[in-house]
Amino acid sequence: MATALPSTVKGKGMEKYIEDVNSANSPEEYESKVSKTGHSTSNWMKVLFNTCEEEFHTEWLTTDEYTALAEESMEDAWRVINLPDWTLEKKGSRKGDIVESKKTEKFGKVYRFTGLVECPPKFMYEEFRDNFTKLPEWNPTILKTETVKKIGPGIDLSYQVTAGGGHGIVAPRDFTSIRRTAALSEDGKVVDDDDNPYNYITSGCSISIPGYPPNKEFVRGVNKVGCWLLTPEIVQTSDGKTDTYTKFQWLMCCDLKGKIPQFVLDVAFATVMLDYIVHVRRFAADCKAKGRF
Repeated sequence: MATALPSTVKGKGMEKYIEDVNSANSPEEYESKVSKTGHSTSNWMKVLFNTCEEEFHTEWLTTDEYTALAEESMEDAWRVINLPDWTLEKKGSRKGDIVESKKTEKFGKVYRFTGLVECPPKFMYEEFRDNFTKLPEWNPTILKTETVKKIGPGIDLSYQVTAGGGHGIVAPRDFTSIRRTAALSEDGKVVDDDDNPYNYITSGCSISIPGYPPNKEFVRGVNKVGCWLLTPEIVQTSDGKTDTYTKFQWLMCCDLKGKIPQFVLDVAFATVMLDYIVHVRRFAADCKAKGRF
């Protein structure tokens, strides 16, 4: 359930406490100031999120309207993830794993993870596309996935609940999204899966869905733009042979609500992305051991 505010943070004093906490210049100072409010860091984040209450009202769109939104979000994601000149945020423990960031005019600051996964990209793409509701079975960072409505080929509406992450910095949250999956050419155009595509994309952005108002048990996150982009990469294995792996890129730009310092968001997003890829790799290894590819 949502965390109740202690008496010291209720009412008119809330803005004062937020201002004081957000004046911190380092993670250590931030945690110290948060502790004076009577909260842990994760609970304080939830307090901030839950101070942003909006009236829920939405209605079903037409198939053409949903399709246009899905195509626009995919094109935005493909364009942004391929932008040049990214800034390094954090390196992972595995060689080649990096989280980068870039400030964009349309979406603000976005984050991009890049790393290799030892499986063919088409296998991983089909898992994300066809077995979306099974993600919680192998990925503990996701608590629930639900396909709400299929709109058309490669387009659906979904509901997802994610676990807390970032070592307590990011509170559990839920999302209602429109999703687009497709095989792409080198210039980002949709092609048939059997036409030897350049890569594959699973993109999405937040959208209100009738019957899915914000849930008080979670923070309703807003995904401005995002995708998984899966590109084949030929590598030489330890036994001297060549194999096709997946260059796994994840674009993320989420509005977590609340007044949260940028350095807190940088740490949180980088940590979440590096935690997530661990489960993707474990899943790929298990599937390979079972002969699924």
